[in-house]
Amino acid sequence: MTRSTVFRRAAIVLASAAAFGMLSSGPASAAPVADFAKGAAELQALATEVSPAASAAVDALLGASVFIPKDVLEVGLTTPQDFMYPSPTLGCGVADKPATVTLASAQGGPNLFPQISANQLRFQAIPAYVAIPQSSELSVAWINLTTFQGGIVKLDDKLPIINTPLLSKIVDTGKGTVLATMFGTVGYADAVTCTVVPTVGTFTV
Repeated sequence: MTRSTVFRRAAIVLASAAAFGMLSSGPASAAPVADFAKGAAELQALATEVSPAASAAVDALLGASVFIPKDVLEVGLTTPQDFMYPSPTLGCGVADKPATVTLASAQGGPNLFPQISANQLRFQAIPAYVAIPQSSELSVAWINLTTFQGGIVKLDDKLPIINTPLLSKIVDTGKGTVLATMFGTVGYADAVTCTVVPTVGTFTV
């Protein structure tokens, strides 16, 4: 095998591993990282044999990776995990009914959009009441059954500029099994307040 052929193969390994690591639809695994490191080492060694200019070009290429956030390199695509049951929601409803439900979920990272880092959960609520929230007093109480860390947080994220409550919050729960309950109220225009009866769920981070 000629040196140019080996050089091309090393470059292909490097590019393929990088693409896999950035576009994988699942959590990052050890294999792509190992392949990337192997391809990078081969490429650097071969570039040194070719010329100083080739070596400098490869070093610049690999050095550019320091500007890529670690979370982006490790990014995957995750899906929300539902709480055990929709939460009965009182004081508001559809078609003048006195009650409705609120769907609650938690989504783990790493995830690109919404941006969630590893060892985090994004708690979120979607009331069935059709209106734009004006205020949120929703909260989540959680405990990590693996580390025994826990807390109570308000779902007080807001949409930039228009300041509309998103009914969500990203929490540094740490890795493990998380037990959580969501409860509280959501305020709407015309003095309408939805009271969300507690729901519970367990989530893997």
